[in-house]
Amino acid sequence: MRGQLAIQHVHIHWDKAARGMPWSAVRNALPREVPFDPPHASARGWYQRIDHEGRTNFAPTTSYGELGVIEDWRVPLATRMEGSDHLWLRFNVANHAPYRPNLDQWIVRLPFGQRVTLRCNSKSDGDHDRWYFEDVVHVGWADTATLDLPVFREIDERALLY
Repeated sequence: MRGQLAIQHVHIHWDKAARGMPWSAVRNALPREVPFDPPHASARGWYQRIDHEGRTNFAPTTSYGELGVIEDWRVPLATRMEGSDHLWLRFNVANHAPYRPNLDQWIVRLPFGQRVTLRCNSKSDGDHDRWYFEDVVHVGWADTATLDLPVFREIDERALLY
């Protein structure tokens, strides 16, 4: 594959007690995209994950993983080349409920030099509580690992959660 990938995954999760005010105002004010600044150059690119958890008052925790070095299961994305200038993407974001079959397919064909954004949410019942999740994944494909690219497509797979 030519070029490098820049993947930024913003993951927000909270429990049922943090659904309403004042925590919903805090959660809604959280950034869904932050500056992408990997620690050093990489041959394949970088994965950046930003976690905001309700149990830590939504304080951000940021980590980077170098693609090709980090374990594949940690990266919420599968890729498949088509020719030399298009990359098929399938997002592997853990969706508990409701089920969205689109996310099990090769959902977007990304041209070189552009980026795509996926937004999705889900809920999960367990441990005597209900958990809610919001995921925003930005993917850029260019000569260097960057998200400063024209937006090719924005995919919104968010559903109404009760």
